[in-house]
Amino acid sequence: MSIQSKTLSRRSFLYAGAFGAAATLAPTSAANGATESYPFTPNTGLVDAFVARRGGAIGTGGKAAIAFRCDHHLNKFESRLLPLHQKYGIPVTIAAMSQMFRVETGTNGSTNLSFPRLQALALANGLEIANHGATHTDADTPQRLREEIVYSRNALSAALPKLPLELFIPPGVGGTQYLGFAGGKTQYSFQRYLAGRLITQQHAMSTGYVPGYWPMTGNPLDSMGNVHVSIENADYARRGPDFIAAARKQGRGVCFMYHPSLVDDTDLQAIDGFFAWCARERDADRLEILTTTGLMMANFSTSSRHDVMSAGTSFVLGWNGWNGAAANWARRTDSGVTYARRGSQSLALFKDVPVGAYAGSARQLRVSMRSTTGVRVKVEVFDPANQASFSAAKTITLSPAAGFQQAHQYVILPLTGTPRVRVRITPLSGGELHVQEPRLLAA
Repeated sequence: MSIQSKTLSRRSFLYAGAFGAAATLAPTSAANGATESYPFTPNTGLVDAFVARRGGAIGTGGKAAIAFRCDHHLNKFESRLLPLHQKYGIPVTIAAMSQMFRVETGTNGSTNLSFPRLQALALANGLEIANHGATHTDADTPQRLREEIVYSRNALSAALPKLPLELFIPPGVGGTQYLGFAGGKTQYSFQRYLAGRLITQQHAMSTGYVPGYWPMTGNPLDSMGNVHVSIENADYARRGPDFIAAARKQGRGVCFMYHPSLVDDTDLQAIDGFFAWCARERDADRLEILTTTGLMMANFSTSSRHDVMSAGTSFVLGWNGWNGAAANWARRTDSGVTYARRGSQSLALFKDVPVGAYAGSARQLRVSMRSTTGVRVKVEVFDPANQASFSAAKTITLSPAAGFQQAHQYVILPLTGTPRVRVRITPLSGGELHVQEPRLLAA
Protein backbone atom coordinates (compact mmCIF):
# COMPACT_ATOMS: atom_id res chain seq x y z
CA MET A 1 0.00 0.00 0.00
CA SER A 2 1.35 3.46 -0.89
CA ILE A 3 2.21 6.13 1.67
CA GLN A 4 -0.59 8.25 0.23
CA SER A 5 -3.11 5.43 0.66
CA LYS A 6 -1.89 4.87 4.22
CA THR A 7 -2.30 8.56 5.05
CA LEU A 8 -5.79 8.66 3.59
CA SER A 9 -6.76 5.54 5.51
CA ARG A 10 -5.59 7.07 8.76
CA ARG A 11 -7.22 10.43 8.18
CA SER A 12 -10.56 8.88 7.27
CA PHE A 13 -10.83 6.65 10.34
CA LEU A 14 -14.17 8.29 11.15
CA TYR A 15 -16.49 10.41 9.14
CA ALA A 16 -17.50 13.85 10.36
CA GLY A 17 -19.61 13.97 13.49
CA ALA A 18 -18.87 10.40 14.55
CA PHE A 19 -18.88 11.35 18.21
CA GLY A 20 -22.12 13.26 18.11
CA ALA A 21 -25.51 11.94 19.16
CA ALA A 22 -26.40 8.47 17.94
CA ALA A 23 -28.45 8.29 14.78
CA THR A 24 -32.16 7.57 15.07
CA LEU A 25 -34.36 5.59 12.76
CA ALA A 26 -35.61 7.98 10.13
CA PRO A 27 -37.94 7.86 7.15
CA THR A 28 -36.70 8.34 3.61
CA SER A 29 -38.49 9.72 0.60
CA ALA A 30 -39.64 7.30 -2.06
CA ALA A 31 -39.50 8.23 -5.75
CA ASN A 32 -43.22 9.07 -5.80
CA GLY A 33 -42.83 11.57 -2.97
CA ALA A 34 -44.40 9.37 -0.30
CA THR A 35 -42.53 8.85 2.96
CA GLU A 36 -41.12 5.35 3.26
CA SER A 37 -39.94 4.08 6.67
CA TYR A 38 -37.25 1.45 7.21
CA PRO A 39 -37.53 0.17 10.79
CA PHE A 40 -34.68 -2.04 11.93
CA THR A 41 -35.77 -5.69 11.87
CA PRO A 42 -33.36 -8.13 13.53
CA ASN A 43 -33.24 -11.90 13.26
CA THR A 44 -34.73 -12.47 16.71
CA GLY A 45 -33.66 -16.11 16.85
CA LEU A 46 -30.03 -15.24 16.27
CA VAL A 47 -30.17 -12.30 18.69
CA ASP A 48 -31.76 -14.44 21.43
CA ALA A 49 -28.99 -17.04 21.03
CA PHE A 50 -26.42 -14.22 21.03
CA VAL A 51 -27.70 -12.94 24.37
CA ALA A 52 -28.11 -16.39 25.94
CA ARG A 53 -24.55 -17.43 25.03
CA ARG A 54 -23.26 -14.62 27.25
CA GLY A 55 -25.72 -15.24 30.07
CA GLY A 56 -27.40 -11.87 29.62
CA ALA A 57 -26.05 -8.34 29.81
CA ILE A 58 -22.46 -7.76 30.90
CA GLY A 59 -22.57 -5.29 33.77
CA THR A 60 -19.59 -2.99 34.26
CA GLY A 61 -20.70 -1.36 37.52
CA GLY A 62 -20.39 2.17 36.20
CA LYS A 63 -17.07 1.61 34.45
CA ALA A 64 -16.46 2.41 30.81
CA ALA A 65 -15.81 -0.57 28.54
CA ILE A 66 -13.68 -0.93 25.43
CA ALA A 67 -13.01 -3.49 22.72
CA PHE A 68 -10.34 -3.97 20.07
CA ARG A 69 -10.71 -5.05 16.46
CA CYS A 70 -8.14 -6.23 13.90
CA ASP A 71 -8.99 -6.10 10.19
CA HIS A 72 -7.38 -9.09 8.38
CA HIS A 73 -3.65 -8.87 7.31
CA LEU A 74 -3.03 -11.80 9.63
CA ASN A 75 0.68 -12.33 8.84
CA LYS A 76 1.60 -9.10 10.60
CA PHE A 77 -1.10 -9.61 13.20
CA GLU A 78 0.43 -12.90 14.31
CA SER A 79 4.01 -11.65 14.29
CA ARG A 80 3.57 -8.09 15.62
CA LEU A 81 0.19 -7.47 17.27
CA LEU A 82 -0.79 -10.81 18.79
CA PRO A 83 2.25 -10.80 21.11
CA LEU A 84 1.05 -7.48 22.55
CA HIS A 85 -2.46 -8.83 23.11
CA GLN A 86 -0.96 -11.85 24.88
CA LYS A 87 1.47 -9.72 26.91
CA TYR A 88 -1.28 -7.54 28.36
CA GLY A 89 -4.12 -10.09 28.38
CA ILE A 90 -6.28 -8.12 25.93
CA PRO A 91 -8.77 -9.83 23.58
CA VAL A 92 -9.39 -8.76 20.01
CA THR A 93 -12.05 -9.37 17.37
CA ILE A 94 -10.64 -10.35 13.97
CA ALA A 95 -12.50 -9.26 10.85
CA ALA A 96 -11.81 -12.29 8.66
CA MET A 97 -12.56 -12.96 5.01
CA SER A 98 -13.55 -16.42 3.87
CA GLN A 99 -11.08 -16.20 0.95
CA MET A 100 -8.36 -14.19 2.68
CA PHE A 101 -5.75 -16.94 2.42
CA ARG A 102 -6.21 -16.80 -1.36
CA VAL A 103 -6.59 -13.07 -2.00
CA GLU A 104 -4.25 -11.65 0.69
CA THR A 105 -0.73 -12.59 -0.34
CA GLY A 106 2.71 -11.20 0.31
CA THR A 107 4.12 -9.62 3.46
CA ASN A 108 0.86 -7.81 4.21
CA GLY A 109 -1.26 -10.86 3.50
CA SER A 110 -2.60 -13.74 5.57
CA THR A 111 -0.97 -16.75 3.91
CA ASN A 112 1.28 -17.62 6.88
CA LEU A 113 -1.83 -18.77 8.76
CA SER A 114 -4.54 -21.33 8.07
CA PHE A 115 -8.07 -21.74 9.35
CA PRO A 116 -7.13 -24.56 11.78
CA ARG A 117 -4.31 -22.41 13.16
CA LEU A 118 -6.57 -19.36 13.39
CA GLN A 119 -9.19 -21.38 15.26
CA ALA A 120 -6.64 -22.66 17.77
CA LEU A 121 -5.31 -19.13 18.37
CA ALA A 122 -8.85 -17.83 18.78
CA LEU A 123 -9.82 -20.40 21.40
CA ALA A 124 -6.66 -19.91 23.45
CA ASN A 125 -6.50 -16.11 23.30
CA GLY A 126 -10.09 -14.91 23.20
CA LEU A 127 -9.89 -13.92 19.53
CA GLU A 128 -13.44 -13.44 18.34
CA ILE A 129 -13.88 -14.03 14.59
CA ALA A 130 -16.28 -11.89 12.55
CA ASN A 131 -17.39 -12.19 8.93
CA HIS A 132 -15.71 -9.46 6.85
CA GLY A 133 -16.97 -10.67 3.49
CA ALA A 134 -15.42 -13.10 1.04
CA THR A 135 -12.90 -11.00 -0.89
CA HIS A 136 -13.09 -7.41 0.46
CA THR A 137 -14.32 -6.18 -2.93
CA ASP A 138 -17.49 -4.46 -4.05
CA ALA A 139 -20.64 -6.47 -4.78
CA ASP A 140 -22.64 -4.77 -7.52
CA THR A 141 -25.41 -7.35 -8.03
CA PRO A 142 -27.72 -9.23 -5.66
CA GLN A 143 -25.89 -12.46 -6.43
CA ARG A 144 -22.52 -10.88 -5.64
CA LEU A 145 -23.93 -9.59 -2.36
CA ARG A 146 -24.92 -13.11 -1.42
CA GLU A 147 -21.44 -14.34 -2.30
CA GLU A 148 -19.79 -11.69 -0.13
CA ILE A 149 -22.18 -11.87 2.83
CA VAL A 150 -24.07 -15.17 2.94
CA TYR A 151 -21.67 -17.56 1.24
CA SER A 152 -18.77 -16.02 3.14
CA ARG A 153 -20.42 -16.69 6.48
CA ASN A 154 -21.21 -20.27 5.47
CA ALA A 155 -17.61 -20.85 4.42
CA LEU A 156 -16.18 -19.34 7.62
CA SER A 157 -18.53 -21.44 9.75
CA ALA A 158 -17.43 -24.59 7.96
CA ALA A 159 -13.74 -23.69 8.27
CA LEU A 160 -14.00 -22.65 11.95
CA PRO A 161 -16.50 -25.17 13.43
CA LYS A 162 -15.60 -24.47 17.07
CA LEU A 163 -16.33 -20.74 16.75
CA PRO A 164 -19.69 -18.95 16.35
CA LEU A 165 -20.01 -16.54 13.43
CA GLU A 166 -22.39 -14.02 15.00
CA LEU A 167 -20.97 -10.70 13.85
CA PHE A 168 -20.57 -8.99 10.47
CA ILE A 169 -18.00 -6.24 10.03
CA PRO A 170 -18.66 -4.37 6.76
CA PRO A 171 -15.52 -4.01 4.62
CA GLY A 172 -14.63 -0.66 3.14
CA VAL A 173 -15.19 -1.03 -0.60
CA GLY A 174 -15.49 1.34 -3.55
CA GLY A 175 -17.70 1.16 -6.60
CA THR A 176 -21.37 0.77 -5.70
CA GLN A 177 -20.44 0.25 -2.02
CA TYR A 178 -22.57 -2.89 -1.75
CA LEU A 179 -25.36 -1.36 -3.90
CA GLY A 180 -25.63 1.78 -1.77
CA PHE A 181 -25.26 0.20 1.67
CA ALA A 182 -21.94 2.00 2.23
CA GLY A 183 -21.07 0.11 5.40
CA GLY A 184 -24.26 1.00 7.26
CA LYS A 185 -24.24 4.69 8.17
CA THR A 186 -27.61 4.54 9.93
CA GLN A 187 -29.51 1.75 11.62
CA TYR A 188 -32.23 1.88 8.99
CA SER A 189 -29.56 1.15 6.36
CA PHE A 190 -29.73 -2.43 7.61
CA GLN A 191 -33.31 -2.67 6.37
CA ARG A 192 -33.34 -0.21 3.47
CA TYR A 193 -30.57 -1.90 1.45
CA LEU A 194 -30.36 -5.50 0.32
CA ALA A 195 -26.87 -5.81 1.81
CA GLY A 196 -28.18 -4.73 5.20
CA ARG A 197 -31.07 -7.18 5.04
CA LEU A 198 -28.75 -10.04 4.12
CA ILE A 199 -26.44 -9.12 6.99
CA THR A 200 -29.25 -9.14 9.57
CA GLN A 201 -30.75 -12.34 8.18
CA GLN A 202 -27.44 -14.17 8.60
CA HIS A 203 -25.87 -12.53 11.67
CA ALA A 204 -27.08 -11.55 15.11
CA MET A 205 -25.19 -8.25 14.98
CA SER A 206 -23.09 -5.99 12.77
CA THR A 207 -20.80 -3.03 13.20
CA GLY A 208 -20.98 -0.13 10.76
CA TYR A 209 -20.65 3.63 10.65
CA VAL A 210 -23.47 4.83 12.88
CA PRO A 211 -21.91 7.76 14.77
CA GLY A 212 -21.46 8.01 18.53
CA TYR A 213 -19.81 6.15 21.37
CA TRP A 214 -21.24 2.71 22.07
CA PRO A 215 -24.36 2.96 24.27
CA MET A 216 -23.71 0.26 26.95
CA THR A 217 -27.41 -0.24 27.72
CA GLY A 218 -27.19 -4.04 27.87
CA ASN A 219 -29.41 -4.30 24.77
CA PRO A 220 -27.19 -5.37 21.86
CA LEU A 221 -29.58 -3.94 19.26
CA ASP A 222 -28.77 -0.45 20.54
CA SER A 223 -25.21 -1.05 19.30
CA MET A 224 -26.23 -2.21 15.83
CA GLY A 225 -24.01 -0.54 13.23
CA ASN A 226 -21.77 1.37 15.63
CA VAL A 227 -18.53 2.90 14.41
CA HIS A 228 -14.92 2.46 15.53
CA VAL A 229 -11.85 4.57 16.35
CA SER A 230 -8.66 3.76 14.44
CA ILE A 231 -5.40 3.37 16.41
CA GLU A 232 -3.17 2.25 13.52
CA ASN A 233 -1.69 5.76 13.61
CA ALA A 234 0.62 6.54 16.55
CA ASP A 235 -1.05 9.90 17.22
CA TYR A 236 -4.48 8.30 17.59
CA ALA A 237 -3.11 5.41 19.66
CA ARG A 238 -1.60 7.93 22.08
CA ARG A 239 -5.00 9.65 22.27
CA GLY A 240 -6.70 6.40 23.26
CA PRO A 241 -7.03 7.39 26.94
CA ASP A 242 -8.69 10.66 25.88
CA PHE A 243 -11.32 8.79 23.84
CA ILE A 244 -12.00 6.54 26.83
CA ALA A 245 -12.23 9.51 29.20
CA ALA A 246 -14.81 11.16 26.93
CA ALA A 247 -16.81 7.93 26.68
CA ARG A 248 -16.64 7.43 30.45
CA LYS A 249 -18.22 10.85 31.05
CA GLN A 250 -21.19 9.74 28.90
CA GLY A 251 -21.46 6.28 30.46
CA ARG A 252 -20.53 4.74 27.11
CA GLY A 253 -17.89 2.54 25.47
CA VAL A 254 -15.40 2.61 22.60
CA CYS A 255 -14.32 0.09 19.97
CA PHE A 256 -10.77 0.58 18.67
CA MET A 257 -9.57 -0.79 15.31
CA TYR A 258 -6.32 -1.30 13.42
CA HIS A 259 -5.09 -2.81 10.14
CA PRO A 260 -1.83 -4.67 10.93
CA SER A 261 -0.44 -3.78 7.48
CA LEU A 262 -0.66 -0.06 8.33
CA VAL A 263 1.14 -0.37 11.68
CA ASP A 264 4.80 0.65 11.44
CA ASP A 265 7.36 0.53 14.25
CA THR A 266 6.36 3.94 15.64
CA ASP A 267 2.69 3.00 15.58
CA LEU A 268 3.44 -0.34 17.25
CA GLN A 269 5.28 1.38 20.08
CA ALA A 270 2.33 3.71 20.64
CA ILE A 271 -0.13 0.78 20.62
CA ASP A 272 2.09 -1.02 23.14
CA GLY A 273 1.90 2.00 25.42
CA PHE A 274 -1.87 2.26 25.00
CA PHE A 275 -2.36 -1.44 25.75
CA ALA A 276 -0.20 -1.11 28.88
CA TRP A 277 -2.33 1.84 30.05
CA CYS A 278 -5.56 -0.10 29.40
CA ALA A 279 -4.26 -3.09 31.36
CA ARG A 280 -3.35 -0.88 34.33
CA GLU A 281 -6.78 0.75 34.27
CA ARG A 282 -8.45 -2.67 34.17
CA ASP A 283 -6.34 -4.00 37.05
CA ALA A 284 -7.15 -0.88 39.06
CA ASP A 285 -10.86 -1.69 38.49
CA ARG A 286 -11.52 1.47 36.48
CA LEU A 287 -12.07 -0.11 33.04
CA GLU A 288 -13.49 -3.26 31.45
CA ILE A 289 -11.89 -4.78 28.35
CA LEU A 290 -14.29 -6.93 26.31
CA THR A 291 -14.65 -8.41 22.84
CA THR A 292 -16.63 -6.44 20.27
CA THR A 293 -19.76 -8.54 20.84
CA GLY A 294 -19.16 -8.26 24.59
CA LEU A 295 -19.14 -4.47 24.23
CA MET A 296 -22.52 -4.77 22.48
CA MET A 297 -23.82 -6.54 25.61
CA ALA A 298 -22.19 -4.15 28.11
CA ASN A 299 -24.42 -2.41 30.65
CA PHE A 300 -23.01 0.65 32.41
CA SER A 301 -25.71 0.74 35.09
CA THR A 302 -25.40 -2.73 36.66
CA SER A 303 -22.68 -4.97 38.08
CA SER A 304 -24.37 -8.25 37.14
CA ARG A 305 -22.17 -10.38 34.88
CA HIS A 306 -22.42 -14.07 34.12
CA ASP A 307 -19.75 -16.33 35.62
CA VAL A 308 -19.47 -19.90 34.30
CA MET A 309 -17.78 -21.00 37.54
CA SER A 310 -20.61 -20.12 39.97
CA ALA A 311 -22.48 -17.30 41.67
CA GLY A 312 -20.18 -17.53 44.70
CA THR A 313 -16.76 -16.01 44.13
CA SER A 314 -15.03 -15.83 47.49
CA PHE A 315 -14.71 -19.36 49.00
CA VAL A 316 -16.73 -18.00 51.96
CA LEU A 317 -19.27 -20.84 51.88
CA GLY A 318 -16.72 -23.60 51.30
CA TRP A 319 -14.76 -24.97 48.38
CA ASN A 320 -17.73 -24.55 46.03
CA GLY A 321 -16.74 -27.50 43.83
CA TRP A 322 -12.98 -26.84 43.90
CA ASN A 323 -10.64 -29.66 44.93
CA GLY A 324 -9.11 -27.56 47.70
CA ALA A 325 -9.40 -30.07 50.54
CA ALA A 326 -8.13 -33.00 48.47
CA ALA A 327 -5.26 -30.89 47.09
CA ASN A 328 -4.15 -29.78 50.58
CA TRP A 329 -5.10 -26.12 50.34
CA ALA A 330 -6.56 -24.26 53.31
CA ARG A 331 -9.22 -21.55 53.39
CA ARG A 332 -8.34 -18.36 55.22
CA THR A 333 -10.03 -14.98 55.74
CA ASP A 334 -8.13 -11.72 56.23
CA SER A 335 -9.75 -8.28 56.34
CA GLY A 336 -13.01 -9.68 54.97
CA VAL A 337 -11.36 -11.48 52.03
CA THR A 338 -11.56 -15.29 51.89
CA TYR A 339 -8.94 -17.11 49.84
CA ALA A 340 -7.23 -20.46 49.31
CA ARG A 341 -3.79 -20.75 50.93
CA ARG A 342 -1.20 -23.08 49.50
CA GLY A 343 0.53 -25.51 51.86
CA SER A 344 3.86 -27.28 51.62
CA GLN A 345 2.25 -30.42 50.15
CA SER A 346 -0.39 -28.72 48.00
CA LEU A 347 -1.26 -29.99 44.53
CA ALA A 348 -2.81 -27.99 41.68
CA LEU A 349 -6.11 -26.30 42.58
CA PHE A 350 -8.87 -26.96 40.02
CA LYS A 351 -12.58 -27.08 39.29
CA ASP A 352 -14.56 -28.61 36.41
CA VAL A 353 -17.72 -26.93 35.14
CA PRO A 354 -20.19 -27.72 32.32
CA VAL A 355 -20.15 -25.38 29.32
CA GLY A 356 -23.82 -25.88 28.42
CA ALA A 357 -25.60 -23.00 26.74
CA TYR A 358 -22.49 -20.81 27.03
CA ALA A 359 -20.53 -22.75 24.39
CA GLY A 360 -19.03 -20.36 21.88
CA SER A 361 -18.89 -17.40 24.25
CA ALA A 362 -15.85 -15.24 24.91
CA ARG A 363 -14.79 -15.51 28.55
CA GLN A 364 -12.34 -13.72 30.81
CA LEU A 365 -10.58 -15.86 33.39
CA ARG A 366 -9.92 -13.45 36.24
CA VAL A 367 -7.73 -14.64 39.12
CA SER A 368 -6.66 -12.51 42.08
CA MET A 369 -3.49 -13.81 43.76
CA ARG A 370 -0.80 -12.63 46.14
CA SER A 371 2.52 -13.86 47.45
CA THR A 372 4.62 -12.38 50.25
CA THR A 373 7.66 -14.29 48.99
CA GLY A 374 7.24 -14.24 45.22
CA VAL A 375 6.15 -17.25 43.18
CA ARG A 376 5.56 -18.47 39.62
CA VAL A 377 2.04 -19.69 38.83
CA LYS A 378 0.38 -21.28 35.81
CA VAL A 379 -3.31 -20.51 35.18
CA GLU A 380 -5.22 -22.63 32.67
CA VAL A 381 -8.60 -23.26 31.06
CA PHE A 382 -8.85 -26.51 29.10
CA ASP A 383 -10.94 -29.51 28.11
CA PRO A 384 -10.23 -32.14 30.80
CA ALA A 385 -11.30 -34.96 28.46
CA ASN A 386 -9.15 -33.82 25.51
CA GLN A 387 -6.67 -31.11 26.36
CA ALA A 388 -5.28 -31.21 22.82
CA SER A 389 -8.62 -29.96 21.47
CA PHE A 390 -8.81 -26.90 23.72
CA SER A 391 -6.22 -25.48 26.07
CA ALA A 392 -5.30 -21.96 27.13
CA ALA A 393 -2.53 -21.25 29.60
CA LYS A 394 -0.53 -18.36 31.00
CA THR A 395 2.46 -18.35 33.34
CA ILE A 396 2.56 -15.48 35.81
CA THR A 397 5.41 -14.34 38.04
CA LEU A 398 4.13 -12.76 41.23
CA SER A 399 6.55 -10.37 42.89
CA PRO A 400 6.53 -10.21 46.69
CA ALA A 401 3.62 -7.97 47.67
CA ALA A 402 1.14 -7.44 50.47
CA GLY A 403 -1.85 -6.95 48.15
CA PHE A 404 -3.63 -9.15 45.66
CA GLN A 405 -2.68 -8.88 41.99
CA GLN A 406 -4.98 -9.70 39.08
CA ALA A 407 -4.20 -12.13 36.27
CA HIS A 408 -6.29 -12.34 33.10
CA GLN A 409 -6.63 -14.94 30.36
CA TYR A 410 -9.29 -14.51 27.68
CA VAL A 411 -10.62 -17.58 25.87
CA ILE A 412 -13.43 -18.67 23.58
CA LEU A 413 -15.33 -21.65 24.99
CA PRO A 414 -15.51 -24.12 22.06
CA LEU A 415 -18.85 -24.14 20.29
CA THR A 416 -18.67 -27.92 19.83
CA GLY A 417 -16.81 -30.91 21.24
CA THR A 418 -16.09 -29.62 24.77
CA PRO A 419 -18.96 -30.27 27.19
CA ARG A 420 -16.86 -29.35 30.26
CA VAL A 421 -13.88 -27.13 30.98
CA ARG A 422 -11.39 -27.19 33.82
CA VAL A 423 -9.90 -24.10 35.44
CA ARG A 424 -6.59 -24.95 37.11
CA ILE A 425 -4.09 -22.99 39.20
CA THR A 426 -0.66 -24.65 39.47
CA PRO A 427 2.27 -23.25 41.51
CA LEU A 428 5.50 -23.67 39.53
CA SER A 429 7.92 -22.67 42.26
CA GLY A 430 8.12 -22.64 46.02
CA GLY A 431 6.75 -19.73 47.98
CA GLU A 432 3.63 -18.37 49.62
CA LEU A 433 0.51 -18.26 47.43
CA HIS A 434 -3.00 -17.00 48.19
CA VAL A 435 -5.74 -17.35 45.56
CA GLN A 436 -9.20 -15.79 45.64
CA GLU A 437 -11.87 -17.86 43.93
CA PRO A 438 -11.29 -17.54 40.15
CA ARG A 439 -14.04 -16.33 37.86
CA LEU A 440 -14.78 -17.13 34.22
CA LEU A 441 -16.75 -14.07 33.19
CA ALA A 442 -18.67 -13.24 30.04
CA ALA A 443 -16.48 -11.05 27.87
